[in-house]
Amino acid sequence: MTITFSTFRMTIAYDGTDFYGWQKQPKDLSVTECLEKAYEKIFKQSITIIGASRTDTGVHALGQVAMFKTHTAWSEADMLRAWNQALPSSIIIRNITRTDENFHPCFNVVQKTYIYTLFLKKPLPFVARYGWYYHFIDRVDKQKFYQALQLYTGEHDFASFSKPGQGKKTVRTIDAITVKEISRWGAIIITIKGKSFLHFQIRRMIGYALDVARRPELSINYIQDILDNPNPRQTLLKADGSGLCLRKVVYKHDISGF
Repeated sequence: MTITFSTFRMTIAYDGTDFYGWQKQPKDLSVTECLEKAYEKIFKQSITIIGASRTDTGVHALGQVAMFKTHTAWSEADMLRAWNQALPSSIIIRNITRTDENFHPCFNVVQKTYIYTLFLKKPLPFVARYGWYYHFIDRVDKQKFYQALQLYTGEHDFASFSKPGQGKKTVRTIDAITVKEISRWGAIIITIKGKSFLHFQIRRMIGYALDVARRPELSINYIQDILDNPNPRQTLLKADGSGLCLRKVVYKHDISGF
């Protein structure tokens, strides 16, 4: 009997605090490993899950997109219900749909949206996991910080903001960066949009801007010089992973997103 495999696309949300990132690790628990083990437990099949973004340790997601192939008689609705019941409360699959066999979450991406939550005061414990309280935030010149962030928009070589020895092309385009201060939350929400990002890029972008904005002896031209003279061996701040969240991934011919 010929077994026919179907390709499934899913959208996942997770609290990344207790995971060592999205990608499977040799020893530490990742989001992917947790999803695959739960699937095997329920459906008695092993699968390989591929995601659109390899979020780092502690980084969260509202709209991570992933795919897997399997043969099953289960409907998407029944699969979603059973799989979610086997997952910890820190992960939820938002939807599952059958898709074209050639779909791959890393290809044909139009834009990814990340949000970074920066607390302006020590947060309540109910939300502390979903943002970063920078201990020198009261010394940060906010206007200088906002101006520094805008230097990142457009196409640049972001080698200075990537992990040393990454060994890939480091030119990326930032479509837009917007900043919104929400006083009732005591937080700043930074939204960053672009087609793709380097490992640690967003965390370093925000960290460098914070570092410059809290030090009177440095102007935002310091950031511009880092952009103009790429060098991954930098000593400026890297923002904590807890503040970063993958909001959505939009694909060509699929602009509805989440």
